[in-house]
Amino acid sequence: MNLSTHRLGGLSAVYLRLVLTALMWAGVFHVGQYAVAHMSPLAASAWRFGLAALIFVPLVAWREGWSFEGLRRNALVLTIMAVVGVFGFNMGLFYGLQATSAVNGALIVGVNPALTAVLAAFINRRLPSGAQIVGLVLGLAGVVVVVSHGSWATLASLQVASGDALVLLGALCWAIYTALPQRYIKGLSSVQVAASTVTGGAVLMVAFASVATTDLVQWPSWTMLAAIGFMGIFGSVLAYLWWNDGLKVIGPTQAAICMNFVPLFATLIGVLRGQHVGAAQWVGAALVVGGVLVSALWKKKADVVPASPTSGATGPQLCKA
Repeated sequence: MNLSTHRLGGLSAVYLRLVLTALMWAGVFHVGQYAVAHMSPLAASAWRFGLAALIFVPLVAWREGWSFEGLRRNALVLTIMAVVGVFGFNMGLFYGLQATSAVNGALIVGVNPALTAVLAAFINRRLPSGAQIVGLVLGLAGVVVVVSHGSWATLASLQVASGDALVLLGALCWAIYTALPQRYIKGLSSVQVAASTVTGGAVLMVAFASVATTDLVQWPSWTMLAAIGFMGIFGSVLAYLWWNDGLKVIGPTQAAICMNFVPLFATLIGVLRGQHVGAAQWVGAALVVGGVLVSALWKKKADVVPASPTSGATGPQLCKA
């Protein structure tokens, strides 16, 4: 096997892991909707990220060792990211999933890549490129179609479902999370940024849930434990690691293209579950994916603004749940 063939095989594995990451994040929307039907959103989030933190802390210590000096230098930004991107995003997502469908949630969060690109451009004091602006407009148009169910009457009366609005607010929180490290995180690996913010968000969720809910200390059913296990292990730990490892190999712009699969996978999972997917959702999906493709592929070198090395977590550029 020559060197080029070896590299091709390695890249194929990277892309396969990124596509599987998108599949896991799409699954989180459906599993999360099940979880909040049987447990309060705050308790479900606390269990999910509590499990993820218990895995992440020793994993990072074993994989590369914790950089306590780096954590100290970046403590303020990491705290903001944990509060906004982990706690805020998941509160918007889980409470939103109580009042909207998993497909709608995934489609709305699918606007994140373009939204993150524009926020990152402003944080870095650079005007967004034409591709980023067009991508954001297409993505937002897709969100509008989804949340309005394609109804002009709904748009005219501004009657947007509360669940859709909460998920959209969560998407904004995640965009802020992914844009901040690009300029403000210094001397800390992407894995440690992900692990520290997930752990900080877990501490915050457990603290709030212990006061605001009564079901945090109740042992979940076996089906709920399975849902928590999937969200914590696959949707939080494994997906974060594969996403960040992929960024190191192919870079954020190419990796973001794989996140186009999140709303598509979520829609297909909904079809397999027997959920009705209307024309408005299919049109919204096409617009959201089109917006991400435009912002990722139609670019000039002078306009490129690198994304955060921690942007998977949803992030997608996630669409990370």
